[in-house]
Amino acid sequence: NDMGGQRSLINKWTTFLKARLVCSIPGPEGTDTHFDELQDIFLLSTRDERNPLVYGVFTTTRYV
Repeated sequence: NDMGGQRSLINKWTTFLKARLVCSIPGPEGTDTHFDELQDIFLLSTRDERNPLVYGVFTTTRYV
């Protein structure tokens, strides 16, 4: 329900959300790989125009 900000930001999506994807290898020697760089997003329209689905493409800064 973000209404945006004042003046130039009225009715604009201004929400900041911090996210990290973690892929884990199970077991005692398992490691976590953090995908914390957002490369691109895709908005998919739904029946409710005000609530599209948001897909993100993440990469990692570490060598995997």
